[in-house]
Amino acid sequence: MIKHDISQFLPVPDEFTLPNYADGSIANVPATIAKMLGVQLTGLSALPEVMWRPLGGVKRVVLLTLDGFGWNLFQARQDLVTAVSQRATITNQLTSIFPSTTVAALSSLWTGSAPAQHGLVGLKLFFPEFAVSAGMLDFSPLFYKAKDALVDAGLDPETFLQHPGVGEQLGKVGIPTYAFKGKEIANSVLSQMHGRGVTESFGMVSFADMLVQMRELLHKRAGEPLFINAYWPSIDTISHYHTWQGTPVAAELRAIIYQLQTEFFDALTDAARQDTAFFIVADHGQELTPLSHQIFLSDHPQLEQMLFMRPTGEPRVLYLYTKHGCREATMDYINTKLGHAMTAVPAQAALQAGLLGPEPFAANVADRLGDVIVIMRGGYTLFSEVEREWAHKMIGRHGGLTHAEMQVPWLGFRLDGW
Repeated sequence: MIKHDISQFLPVPDEFTLPNYADGSIANVPATIAKMLGVQLTGLSALPEVMWRPLGGVKRVVLLTLDGFGWNLFQARQDLVTAVSQRATITNQLTSIFPSTTVAALSSLWTGSAPAQHGLVGLKLFFPEFAVSAGMLDFSPLFYKAKDALVDAGLDPETFLQHPGVGEQLGKVGIPTYAFKGKEIANSVLSQMHGRGVTESFGMVSFADMLVQMRELLHKRAGEPLFINAYWPSIDTISHYHTWQGTPVAAELRAIIYQLQTEFFDALTDAARQDTAFFIVADHGQELTPLSHQIFLSDHPQLEQMLFMRPTGEPRVLYLYTKHGCREATMDYINTKLGHAMTAVPAQAALQAGLLGPEPFAANVADRLGDVIVIMRGGYTLFSEVEREWAHKMIGRHGGLTHAEMQVPWLGFRLDGW
């Protein structure tokens, strides 16, 4: 059973936006797309009909995920997005998942399940079976960069996500899935995990390149049912260094909207448009995280002494592994002395409350979460001492539960009505 109000089971600050796995998160998008295509997907339920039914009957769906394109940015830059958004039949808001980080969110968008169900619950995770903490972008140990080392150690990309992929499930009923993403990640381990059952994966060198090739594929496969799942990271990448309010982000968003209009929407042939729906969503938004709000564990030796190892997760949401008998003292220290900047909850309580999604949980997911989950408030971040040398490089981050991180737009278009 999905707990609609997680806060009833897990007390957290009122300013947090909690994920709506019942019928309002990005993890509900795959079931929605499948339902539009006449397929029942295994996993979470679809979004309410008002969020997709107005587009009418279609047999082709395109989903474009713009990394970091939060509701805050969408609302603040209406002057830039209106040329496209005013043509949307559906304009709504969804929540991200928890943690609101790309590897977990994209895994939900590729499986239709929540993080606790597919098992990829953070950017940096502890693997007891390999006795190492590793990053989930390159599957390398944190202490020594060795790309895909976990695969060499025995991790299987085909089985790591413990939930069937969208491509697999649509493929069983004869609907092909096509993946579009940057050339540099098209063949990564993470893409292999997401791409189970995908008919063809395209590696793009630019956003314009992606739009043109998507357009050509829709024309080439005119009249045929299909699903296109496209992803572009540039808004998030720039926001990390300039914040979502920065001028470079506005310039990038302007370029994306202009290209969407001129190189895709306006350039499609009538045959390519027929019976086709197009959605824009984001995996998460971003919070402003100024240098003045950085906190280092080494400045709190009493807290650091209670930890068995360095935290995993990331600076906006951390998974702490405490020494035997220190869990309660760890939470008390954080909530008493650092409560203005963060909140600490028992990992098992968070899991059972549904913060990372409903049961059934993936095997070993509890091991990945440690003993205590720390969620940052406002614009605060928490680092271990080893991260100090690069902590200053990013002033925009995500992973936590603030409105800025959790609220994302959901725009739907009927292409043959463009």
